[in-house]
Amino acid sequence: MLNTKILHSLTPTFLDGPCGEETFEFSFLKNESFSFQVSYKLCDGGDKSLPIFVKVESELPIELYSVAYTPLIHADFSSVTPIRTPGLYPDILLPKKLNPEIVHGAAGCGAAGADYPKIYEKGEKLDLFAYNDSWQTLWLTVNENGQTLKAGNYTVKLTFTDNLLNFLCEREVCITVIDFSLSDEKIIYTNWFHCDCIADFYGVEIFSDRFFEIMRSFVRAAAKNGMNMILTPAFTPPLDTLINEERMTAQLVKVTVTDEGYEFDFSLLKRFIDICRDEGIEYFEHSHLFTQWGAKHSPKIIAWINGEKKQIFGWDTPTLSKDYIDFLRAYLTKLRSFIEAEGLGGKFLFHISDEPSGEFIPTYKAIYDALADLFEGFRVADALSHVEFFKSGLVKTPIANTRVAKEFAQIGGDVWCYYTGGEVDGGLSNRLLQISRERNRILGVQMYLYNIKGFLHWAYNYYYGQFSHGAFNPFINSCGGYPNGGTSYFVYPAPEGVAYQSVRQKIFGDGLTDFRALKQLEALGGRAKCEEIINEYFPELDFYKSPDTPEVFIEFRRCVNEKIKTLSERK
Repeated sequence: MLNTKILHSLTPTFLDGPCGEETFEFSFLKNESFSFQVSYKLCDGGDKSLPIFVKVESELPIELYSVAYTPLIHADFSSVTPIRTPGLYPDILLPKKLNPEIVHGAAGCGAAGADYPKIYEKGEKLDLFAYNDSWQTLWLTVNENGQTLKAGNYTVKLTFTDNLLNFLCEREVCITVIDFSLSDEKIIYTNWFHCDCIADFYGVEIFSDRFFEIMRSFVRAAAKNGMNMILTPAFTPPLDTLINEERMTAQLVKVTVTDEGYEFDFSLLKRFIDICRDEGIEYFEHSHLFTQWGAKHSPKIIAWINGEKKQIFGWDTPTLSKDYIDFLRAYLTKLRSFIEAEGLGGKFLFHISDEPSGEFIPTYKAIYDALADLFEGFRVADALSHVEFFKSGLVKTPIANTRVAKEFAQIGGDVWCYYTGGEVDGGLSNRLLQISRERNRILGVQMYLYNIKGFLHWAYNYYYGQFSHGAFNPFINSCGGYPNGGTSYFVYPAPEGVAYQSVRQKIFGDGLTDFRALKQLEALGGRAKCEEIINEYFPELDFYKSPDTPEVFIEFRRCVNEKIKTLSERK
């Protein structure tokens, strides 16, 4: 009665069916998070739709999700060859209780006076249905929190029944947990966290108690998938804002103007940091100290003056305004003391201006020179497309656009990379909905191969249109004013004030895991061994090359796992 297919996480299932072959056996390292899928559809000639239950049996810790579809309004973006036309794309991960209690009840009297039977899962808000004309998918993540599991061979058994508990189907998956762990060496990874989008979407006061409750869920979803750095809005981030326009004030640091100068209250900043650390964030990046695309102005800064809130800096503040530089020097002096007291020395990064072009090198240098002594001991990093910033020694930690990341990486040093939704030419990796999953995931291998130390993306939860005009609901329209669907968000804002994870987010996180697996193999067998395997499966790999099918990626990772297993047994 029920067709089912067991699939690797890289194999998508659209409404008309899976785009790949079944896989029954998986392996991963003992502190690794690993996902697979089970797609299902009613057999032809029977019911057209049927409520179903699924029971999952395993000794392994498992999180269960139902994959929901998001509408992609526009798929043909730039030179990308879409894998599909516009339509519904599997991306939203709806959390489902694992094996909730089955309750027998009645739904009232029918026309003949008899009660209708009702069997349901207690406390479960998500009912599952199978259909005869479309495929649905369950997503299972094993060891989502990355704890250390006991090595060995395991099974995961799934039993499907209908709503009257009649047996429909049973499937079994074999999983090997390898007796070795991923390397502790991780990419520093951030997607810019937009506090105003949370406040706006949910209609809550920014930095209120309810805001922080919602924020915690969004941070937790990020950390579960490898994100370990967060954009910290000490002052309203001067990002994606037209000149002389404003975004909602998002300022964690309270500034008071006094006769002697400035006073700074970091209590709200500490609350933000404490929540993030509780959820697994290790690193913090300060909001940009100057405006985007050239550092021409200061960000919006609000201060208390004689008991009233007033804006003291903003679009009317030129770059090297003495008043603003004096303010920054006073502020950064106090902030350094706060950072050290919080034990965050070496884990706080500063931005000057996002994506400055080459013509702004003199301005950028003047800013840096005016504040250099206060940056000592901290990373100063910005997203760049112009290598001159790095070659001149002005930026020690460049965050290179993936179009030119190879050029930066060949110089060596503390090079990071980033992409926006526009980096899609050739085989450039990206996270757009219409990009294949293996092309999303390959970035982890690319970053290993080119010794990239960190990754940045401009949007984790950005639900505004371009330049912060208009708002959209990604459950309804994944493009939201952009031609590249999914570029501005990785999580979905659920109505109850929690973040729903996405398939794309999981796949990207798996790429970070590949990086750590390669680092572990390097520790056991040397870097040359890793490069040899990469070249075997992905010949002449650079940032413009991606695998054509998920199968080669699956075999690549199996090979890495087997080499780790073999080499660890010899030691």
